[in-house]
Amino acid sequence: MAGCGEGGAAPVVPLGSPGVCSKGLQRKGPCERRRLKAVVSEQLSQDLLRLLREEIHTDVTFCVGSTLFKAHKAVLLARVPDFYFHTFGQTSDNLTNLESIAVENFEASEFRTFLQMVYSSNRSLKNYEEEILRKKIVERGVPQKRHDFSFGKCTDNDGRSSVEFLDKKSSPCSLLKHEGPEDISDGEDNLISTDNYDLDPASELGEDLLKLYVKHYCPDIDIYVDGKSFKAHRAILSARSRYFAAMLSGCWAESSQKYITLQGRNHVEMNVMMHFIYGGTLDFPDKANVGQILNMADMYGLEGLKEVAIYILRRDYCNFFQKPVPRRLASILECLIIAHTVGVDSLFADCMKWIVKHFARFWSERSFANVPSEIQKSCLNMLIQSLVSIIRMPLFVFVIKKFIL
Repeated sequence: MAGCGEGGAAPVVPLGSPGVCSKGLQRKGPCERRRLKAVVSEQLSQDLLRLLREEIHTDVTFCVGSTLFKAHKAVLLARVPDFYFHTFGQTSDNLTNLESIAVENFEASEFRTFLQMVYSSNRSLKNYEEEILRKKIVERGVPQKRHDFSFGKCTDNDGRSSVEFLDKKSSPCSLLKHEGPEDISDGEDNLISTDNYDLDPASELGEDLLKLYVKHYCPDIDIYVDGKSFKAHRAILSARSRYFAAMLSGCWAESSQKYITLQGRNHVEMNVMMHFIYGGTLDFPDKANVGQILNMADMYGLEGLKEVAIYILRRDYCNFFQKPVPRRLASILECLIIAHTVGVDSLFADCMKWIVKHFARFWSERSFANVPSEIQKSCLNMLIQSLVSIIRMPLFVFVIKKFIL
């Protein structure tokens, strides 16, 4: 069996393979997914809030009275596009990070709360944004425009198309002149369009940020992996990954370059990781190697992605450790090897306990013979210990009863 470390291929078992869906699985599966989604959603929110508070890779400064606030154009564009265009208008092309934008009709504390909501709220901000614009902009007599972030259209309140922002030079992000994302892969490997890759962002925040990645809005760095280009944002990469935070700051050469190259990675797994970084997505495509993703998550400091990978291993490889299903025995052994290789002790222990419990089904399996000898010995030792404890149990109970009586 091949390992899943750097340069190695992790064992692959097709995801979503058929299995018996017991009542226990029907209850446990959705419950585990809800728990995981809540954890990933909270982590994404905290990462973005830290990005704001620590002013990591900011590219715009607001001035409210005598107070300065640093922020990120891409995040504002993703979360509050109407506010973005009302604030920047056509000036953003020539605006530098050293210049500040005066924001009127706001108190400093009120604007701070607004930014914190933009960066950390897990809910849609459309109603909140409309309320802010109505109070702060419309009351001043400035006509309000609606910006459809999904389809790249700008309309006024009468529904007429506006060409104000359709000019190529009008917006540095070309938000309203969407030309479609570059395919990062060819044909059947395109993860964005495959039917079997159900994107499920962890929250509204994740959904908004994911658009920045999928639609290539405002990228400021390219990541080259496996001959493919991934357009990304330094700030979001740094907020979500300790590895990228170190690489894109300090004295590393990559901190001043417009691109970075990652060796020894597959573009399919890389795209899964990028979807998680932006959206906190909870699903992998069928052809993704879960072991490799788990290894990448560990290397790049993505604890949430590790939890997603472990959840998928428990669900699709181990059937949440329900009753044995013949065609699942080999996949549980694969999961055991992946957990051992990457060092996921809790998953490895659960696999071992389940295999020992149903050892009679496993020992004659050809796949068990292919398991590394050290793991086989661990299984046998645990089996012997369990048998010894079973043998001793009746005597222990008998002695206790006699003592009590």
